[in-house]
Amino acid sequence: MKTNTIFKIVVLLVLSILTTTLQAQPRNKHHNGRHEPNYRYRDMPHWGYKYKSIPKATFIVPHAGIKYHYHSGVYYRPYGNTYVVVRAPLGVRVRTLPVGNVHFIINGRNYFYYYGTYYVKSVDDSEYITVEPPVGAVVDALPDGYKKIVIENNTYYEFEGTYYKAFLDESGEVLYEVVSVN
Repeated sequence: MKTNTIFKIVVLLVLSILTTTLQAQPRNKHHNGRHEPNYRYRDMPHWGYKYKSIPKATFIVPHAGIKYHYHSGVYYRPYGNTYVVVRAPLGVRVRTLPVGNVHFIINGRNYFYYYGTYYVKSVDDSEYITVEPPVGAVVDALPDGYKKIVIENNTYYEFEGTYYKAFLDESGEVLYEVVSVN
């Protein structure tokens, strides 16, 4: 009798687990099925925000007479007694890219993307140089600060003068393609 009761309990547990597994929705970065374009960068310093202090391990990157501070893919520009998170000026050179950068190739050229900034390698491969977003680039997330715009029933995401169009890849992942750069 005890064996029969134990057997029934085990069968009920197995059925319960199978039912739960079959009914469960896959968990992914879409946050309950709603994809937010900035999901990957939500915990990063926000573009355009002023900060009284910045990470101690920043690198000073001089460009056009301004001493930008660079840390983990984020560029800070001095603003009085504060620092503002800004778009990287075009032509800035850094030695390393942050972990999690996205690599892609367009027209035979290697590009790297992280937190709204696009890079190419220097000729001698010793540095990465910030460049304009290439039309056709596909990225998985946008920083905070993007604007959702509807034009002729099409939804675009504008960020720092670059327009992105969202689409689903073959696995159902939402990606963003650069369709226009101003």
